[in-house]
Amino acid sequence: MSRKRLIIAVCVVAVVAAFILFALNPGQGEFILRGKGFALGEEEFSNYLRDRGIDEQKLTEIQRQEIIKGWLRNRLIMLESSEMGLEKESAAYRSIERKTRDYRETLMINEAIRQYIQKEVVVTDDEVNRYYQNRKEKEYRAEEGMAWLTVIFTRSEEEALKAMNAVNKQKIDPVAFKAEGETSGYSDLGYLPFKDLGDDIREDILAAPAGWALRPVRYEEDGRTFYYVFIVRDKVWKNDFLKRDAVADEIRETIRKIKGKEAVEELLKDLLVKYKVKGFEGTL
Repeated sequence: MSRKRLIIAVCVVAVVAAFILFALNPGQGEFILRGKGFALGEEEFSNYLRDRGIDEQKLTEIQRQEIIKGWLRNRLIMLESSEMGLEKESAAYRSIERKTRDYRETLMINEAIRQYIQKEVVVTDDEVNRYYQNRKEKEYRAEEGMAWLTVIFTRSEEEALKAMNAVNKQKIDPVAFKAEGETSGYSDLGYLPFKDLGDDIREDILAAPAGWALRPVRYEEDGRTFYYVFIVRDKVWKNDFLKRDAVADEIRETIRKIKGKEAVEELLKDLLVKYKVKGFEGTL
């Protein structure tokens, strides 16, 4: 491909990307964008984000547009790839196919192992408790003052005030707001050092008792308004122990990985027999 043609291709990408950023509204219509030979729909985009472990609900508008721009950049160059010498008969194309096959196999193996572990490996509350008790002196003692926070975030101030009042009157668990009304979501922030808390909420958090929901805080993000209701689940000072419930999910996953490795080793032993492997002696 000539230098002139490459420059033209890059310019095309830049122009189309600029169009996305300034002229396209992704929230309207069935397609986010489309052109000659391609289209990106809302559902396809959601799957694209999910496959990459990206929470669509937590994306800012700028982040969303940057991801769309990257998707479009890759799509345009893919459409042009045959003009760049990547025809199916070329050695470069065959090499890519081999790498793609190997990568796909690796993804399949990893996903099979993940599903097997999720199905076969059970982590009990007793195991979590024992892990916590055995390691809390070294791993779960606070090195500085910290607050365990959860947050309800919503587009509606009225909904945010309802959430605050419901939590403070002990009528609901904050987790219940994940899919209630117009609330945008709920998140467990874990323990955060006091020094890292925003100036607009630090003093209120320090003064609040455990379990208390603060008054909604209004934030502007990319032209959109959100209301955040911070709930103070716990506060610790230097050398205090972190609450077991705050670190339980992290502990559970750690134990699952340990037990999962052992479970997969046992599975492989069974598979050697199941598939009648000959000519191999040892441990996989």
